[in-house]
Amino acid sequence: MSEARKGRKDANYADARRVTQVGTVGDTILTFGKLVIGLATGSAALVAEGFHSGADLLFDLVVLLGMKIARKKPDESHPYGHGKFEGLISLLLAAILLMVAVGVVVDAAHRVDEGNLQAPGALAFWAALISILTKEGLFHYTVRVGRRLKSNIIMANAWHHRADSISSFAAMLGIGGALMGYPVLDPVAAIAVAFFVSKVALEIGRDAIRELTDASDAVDQEIRQHIAQLIRAIPEVISAHFVTPRRLGPDIIVDVHVVVPLSLSASEGHQVAEKVRQNLLQQVDSISEVVVHVDTEEDLDWNLPIQSGRDELLALVLAEIPSNHPVLGVVRLQPNYARDGIHLDLVLKVDESCAFAAIHADAQQLCDRLLNAGENIIEIRTSMASVEKRRTLSRPTMVTREENVSTPH
Repeated sequence: MSEARKGRKDANYADARRVTQVGTVGDTILTFGKLVIGLATGSAALVAEGFHSGADLLFDLVVLLGMKIARKKPDESHPYGHGKFEGLISLLLAAILLMVAVGVVVDAAHRVDEGNLQAPGALAFWAALISILTKEGLFHYTVRVGRRLKSNIIMANAWHHRADSISSFAAMLGIGGALMGYPVLDPVAAIAVAFFVSKVALEIGRDAIRELTDASDAVDQEIRQHIAQLIRAIPEVISAHFVTPRRLGPDIIVDVHVVVPLSLSASEGHQVAEKVRQNLLQQVDSISEVVVHVDTEEDLDWNLPIQSGRDELLALVLAEIPSNHPVLGVVRLQPNYARDGIHLDLVLKVDESCAFAAIHADAQQLCDRLLNAGENIIEIRTSMASVEKRRTLSRPTMVTREENVSTPH
């Protein structure tokens, strides 16, 4: 990782940690304040709100813990890093939130069933109002940082602040109605708050399951489109398929198959793969690793057939070269495999004392025999080298099964 990229990631992590720590302090104060005031004033709605703020506090801690774990370097047990621990912790948090919501509803229903309802103290109303103002401030601060960092987990935390703000508003209405002579509105407001708590829990659980199951929509559509554009920007890439970005906590791992020209060598294909990898790593900070598979054709609906290997093809070519002919042997053989057959490049040893026309005719006859040998060879391109100087002669020959004629390059 370059120093500039590492510096950006460190700065982003510091900003994300700072905004989460501010939220943690705010949620800690609100949690204990709501619970103490709610119990003191007898407000079921404010007590439920206290549990909701406690859930946000737990989520703040999960974010901090998740970011810390996710930054651990890959090891033998976790070669792709530790990002999925964040999803596991989030899933556990979602289950806890759902149990809290159920408990709030059961308690509120029990109060209504008993019928012995009393209006809470006025302090509960003011506590709910302060909660609304505090949570709205935290929401705007957190969402601004989340958008700048393009961080899903920070944006999720921002919307948890907004959800708490909305539920505090519902609690304030219920408490206000109870103070105006309708005490049943306080437990009703508690049930409304439980609804918001359960909604947040389901959203957290849904996102965690998407991440843990490598769902494609765990990565934002905007990021997926940007990845596709960056891959297509590499000149040697004809097309790309199986582009699968996966979430690992704050990081993204990308698997992609790229199609390159058939004529490229293995080392050239590796160069193209490295260009794709480096381009994605440099342009998208959240990408931590890229795995590139190089294809010479689209392989979405079929598997490349297994053809004869280099050694088998070399043995075939040598078997088709008769003794005492202008073509003496093979300097180099390069098979290129395609769905429709083998495209074969040959550099032939030739007797320089022979006339070029005789060499050319002998090479033509060799190509004809190889095309009819039944090894699924569909094209042969030849060039010729002398035995003594190993220099390439002019007018290399290409013969295809369809044409079965020699043509100059």
